[in-house]
Parts: sequence; structure tokens; C-alpha cells
Amino acid sequence: MKPFSSLRPIFSALRRHKAAVTLLVLEIALTMAVLGNLLFIVHQSAVLQRESTGVPTNDIAMIQSMVIGRNPHGNTVTDNLAVLRSVPGVVAASFGPAPMMGAWWSPIYSNAGRTRMVAHANVFSGSQDYAQTLDAHLIAGHVPAAGSIPDVTATSPTTLVPALITQQLAQRLFPGRSALGRVLYDRNHSMRIVGIVDTLRAALTGRSSDNDSILIEQRYDQVMGGLWLIRSRPGQMAHVFPLAENAMRKANPANVVGETSLLQAFITSTFAGARAINRILMAITAILLIVTALGVSGLASFWVQQRTRHIGTRRALGATRGAILRHFQAENLIIVSMGVALGAALTIGLNVLLMQRFAQPRLPLQYVAFGALAMWLLGQLAVLGPALRAARVPPTTAMRAA
Repeated sequence: MKPFSSLRPIFSALRRHKAAVTLLVLEIALTMAVLGNLLFIVHQSAVLQRESTGVPTNDIAMIQSMVIGRNPHGNTVTDNLAVLRSVPGVVAASFGPAPMMGAWWSPIYSNAGRTRMVAHANVFSGSQDYAQTLDAHLIAGHVPAAGSIPDVTATSPTTLVPALITQQLAQRLFPGRSALGRVLYDRNHSMRIVGIVDTLRAALTGRSSDNDSILIEQRYDQVMGGLWLIRSRPGQMAHVFPLAENAMRKANPANVVGETSLLQAFITSTFAGARAINRILMAITAILLIVTALGVSGLASFWVQQRTRHIGTRRALGATRGAILRHFQAENLIIVSMGVALGAALTIGLNVLLMQRFAQPRLPLQYVAFGALAMWLLGQLAVLGPALRAARVPPTTAMRAA
């Protein structure tokens, strides 16, 4: 007599239930394809939310002030900055955009005639001390010196404006050469590179271009509304921020002080929708896994019920409970493996479709491997209950059935 654990009776049983096996294989394959891609999407989103903008977001706050009409109480940029710098705990203050808010995406040229475009970049344009306020990590050169910063009202497209550039953009534009002292042009500025910073991301989308950034400083002295930035000593912004808000309102009683926020709080709120979507995707993943587990368990239970006499006969002929258990586990492993083989192809195919339609990055192969391991583990856990019931079938069952 051949051992009960041999593969011949397993394949014989699978052929007898071909339709049910096919449906279960398809269910496993589809679950694996969706599982791998959803986990990749969720992981990518989580990585973006943890990615650094290159500035100390917990120590920077934003105050948006709007000048309405001819406001006799509207202070100049110089006056407002003096007010903010006088607030206890404020290390630096400036007028200009912040990461995730206000930088513009601009073509960059290598010649004054603006005919040779060499890149696109995020241009951060702010007032004096803008670089000190953002406190991006300087790795070469220096921040713009006060005496080299031109007045915005006297600036023309030919006026040289001191600029900082990210290392990534510098390496792209000047591979193997130093970017310091080089001149670049956008539509409105001629920019001399005086310093290089490690990171300054205008957005957190996962694209390499997020960190293609240029920072310029100009002097402002007119009445203006816009975004005001302050930086505190590390860990003190929660105390400093209310003082700065009150000082700004008092200095501009007739102005409209709009949105105010800690930079980190603003970034966190920006990803609120993404976090909600991630929770929905994880719920969908959990439901798919539960449905697949129920399918595996249900089919195994049906087969145990249908083959009770056959199992009893095997037990009467000497098959141990362990042999019965291993039979159903091996049977399940074969079915799940067929689903995994098909699921690997569907996982990659679905990722290709997402790449074409939604610019999704290429799926790393470890997600395919993880999906396969998850399906094998899920299958073995789901079949364990029915397999244990089959192992408990007594040998007398065959004799009673006869």
C-alpha cells in the first residue's frame, strides 16, 4: 500500500473537484495581486509622510497676513520683520514661501538670453534672512550676505541675485564641477550661486524633482501681504508661536491675519487625506484576506465531509492522524502554490497598469515574495481546522458506512 501522504491521491482529489479548485486558485491569485500592490502603495505613502523637507519643521511657523485695499495701518515688510524678530524666542524671521506652500516651478536657463533651458526647479524667493529662517543644511559656500542682496523694486532680469541651490540640482547641472559662482537664470532673475544646501523640498510627492530647488533673497520694504516665517530655538515654538501671532495682530490692527500654523502641523494636515485612504486600503486588504481564508477553510471542510468514509478507510488501513493532517496540508499547499504562481504574474501586471495610468513606481520584487509567503501562511492556517477534524475521524467510520 502506498503511503497516504503520497501525491497521487492528492492530485486525484483535485481533479475530481476541478471547478472548485479553479475558483479558489483564482481567488488566491487575485488576493495576492491586490495585497502586494496595496501594501506597496500604503508603504510609499508612509515613506513620503516621514520624508524630510530639509528644514526644521518643528521649529518653524507660518503667519499669513493680507493687506486689504488702502490700509493706513499696513506696516512694511521691514517693520513686520522687526516686530517678529523682537518676540522672545524668535531666532530668525523672514517673508517668503515655505516647503509645501508657495515655491514656484520655473524653467531654468544657462544663458542671459533665456534660450538654453537646462532644467526646471522650485524657486523659493524671500526677504533678507530667508535662508537663516529656513535653516536648511548648508554643505558648501555661504548664505547670502546682507550687502549683496538687491532691493526688489530695483531688481531687473539682469540684476545678479545671490542664490542657494540644492546639491542634487547642482550635481545635475554641473556634473563633476563646482556650482559655486555659476550663474543661472529664470524668467525674472539672474542668480549667482553662493551656497549649496543638502535638501530643500518644495513638495513631498516622491518625485526626484521635489528636491530640485533654488533659494534667492531680495530686500522688500513696501506694504505687502503674504507668508511670514519665524524660527524658534529647538523645542520652543509652542510657546513662541502665540506671542508672534499676537505681536503681528497688534502691529497690523486693520490687516487680515489669515492662516497661521506650525510648519509641521501644516505638513501633517496636508497628508490627512492620504492617511484616511491608507486606512481604507488596509481595511480592504484585511477583508480580502478574511474572504480568502474563509474560501480555503470552507473548501477544505467540504472535502473532509465528502471524504469521511475514505478517511476512515485510510485510518483502518493504518494511516496515523499525523498522516491525515499532512495530507490535507499538502493538498492545500499545492492549491495555494498554483494561486501564487498565477498571482505573481497578476501582481506584476497590475503594477504595470498602475505605472501607466497613475505614475506609480515600479513594484519591488520583495512585495511579490511577501505576497507569496502571506498566501502560503494564510492557506496553512485556514486549512488547519478542517485538517484536524479529518485527523480525528475514527477507523470505525468506514465499517459503519459499509
